[in-house]
Amino acid sequence: MIKKIFSLKCFIIIFILSIHNCNLFAQVSGGGYAGSYLFKENGTRPISLAGAFTAVANDPSTIFYNPAGLTHCAPVPMISLSYSLLEYSRNFANLTYAQSFEKFGIGASLSSYKSGNIIARNRQGIEIGNYTDYFFNIAVGFSYSTTLASFGIVAKYLNNSLQGSGISGNGLSFDFGTKFNVLDLFNFGIAVQNVGGFVKYNTRGEKSNIPFAIRSGIATEIPLSEPKIITFRNEIGLLDTIEQPSPKYILFTLDATYIQYQKHPNLILGTEISPHELFTIRGGITILGDKDQNLKFFPMTIWGGGVSFKPNFEDFYNLFSVDFSFGNDLLSKNKTYYSIGISLQF
Repeated sequence: MIKKIFSLKCFIIIFILSIHNCNLFAQVSGGGYAGSYLFKENGTRPISLAGAFTAVANDPSTIFYNPAGLTHCAPVPMISLSYSLLEYSRNFANLTYAQSFEKFGIGASLSSYKSGNIIARNRQGIEIGNYTDYFFNIAVGFSYSTTLASFGIVAKYLNNSLQGSGISGNGLSFDFGTKFNVLDLFNFGIAVQNVGGFVKYNTRGEKSNIPFAIRSGIATEIPLSEPKIITFRNEIGLLDTIEQPSPKYILFTLDATYIQYQKHPNLILGTEISPHELFTIRGGITILGDKDQNLKFFPMTIWGGGVSFKPNFEDFYNLFSVDFSFGNDLLSKNKTYYSIGISLQF
């Protein structure tokens, strides 16, 4: 009898976990699979661009989209912290690091997703407990650049637990990516994510496979001003100069993404406009994509927007920015969630 009760409880908890994953993953593919939180947009800047970031890939968020971009990050430590607040006490947070060393680039991230309370009931409707679905992953990336292209790989350790139930799972997945500069006219990037991905739970013998994703994109930046020459005081107290790209520009990026088991791919357009060196405006939307297994124009399944403020501190030549963004969340009443982030270079 005790074994039957225990088995019934495990069945109910696993069912709740599956339904919760299903709700999250429904935003992109309409199915319920392990590791569904991996398909949420990461970082305030990519959220603003609706995820059209594969060919941009030049800041710490590239570890979530295209590891080949790690060699295109700054040659000093870059740190990015973002926090997304979703309805029903859900939250999503990322801490990322990236840095380039001539032809090499490295990066790391720590991400977590936490749901609100889940009330579990048995088949008779009797409440058997309150649980919280919690996910986190640790990612480590490396990239190498040649004169023609850059190549990168990310390894991810995954953990999922239904807190309060004793049920937990661990897993691994890998991302591979490449990025090309085409005649200094535009960048082209392609990445394959969650290769060999799985989560193995302590309540079942078999592994739960994670769907793979393929994303490709192009991006071009049009400068609106001359490169910026910054004078600063170096380590020995003497004045020095450094040249940075144009602080005023327009960026256009177009991504095509496909997730395994999804019937149709998504085509996402993003734009970033920096009319002044102190702030940037961003926006992105799916112009053609899958909605309920049908191909539709402007399905409104993935969209985002945001703004970035970049204070100009005297004698501080490295980047510092505060970012605000919003994106779509089909579980919220107003279908929107909000994110705040801070990015800096040392």
